[in-house]
Amino acid sequence: MIDPTKILLFIPTMLLISATPGMCMTLAMSLGMSVGLRRTAWMMAGEIAGVAIVSTLSGIGVASLMIRYPRAFTVFTLLGGLYMGWLGLQMWHSRGSMAIHAEALAGSVAVSRRSLVTQGFVTAIANPKGWAFFIALIPPFLLSGKHLFNLHFAVI
Repeated sequence: MIDPTKILLFIPTMLLISATPGMCMTLAMSLGMSVGLRRTAWMMAGEIAGVAIVSTLSGIGVASLMIRYPRAFTVFTLLGGLYMGWLGLQMWHSRGSMAIHAEALAGSVAVSRRSLVTQGFVTAIANPKGWAFFIALIPPFLLSGKHLFNLHFAVI
């Protein structure tokens, strides 16, 4: 059982972290301006699913594995940094039209709901900021010796 005082501390902490701009917020803002709120809601549904997976995996033991295998954490950090650099270059070269195709901006091609959901999901799963925050924050809020859904990883 989770301590109620930890929940009262966890909720505002996550609200503050969620309010800081990152890949998901930038994508939501750019899509909101280009395709509108209703279409952007599909992308946000994919992001919510991705964030749910990241937070669940963080709670059930990804943090334990990263602490046990620091080289894996280093590789994950380097890959995340390379991905962020690649995204920066792509955005620089695309001049702001990276989120959707130029044809969709012109209104001649509709962006499918499936592609919006997929784009949101992939952005959330590949977001190194999300992984870092969840790995750092979720395990301390769980009771010591307990993991989400009572799953334990045997680290040998």
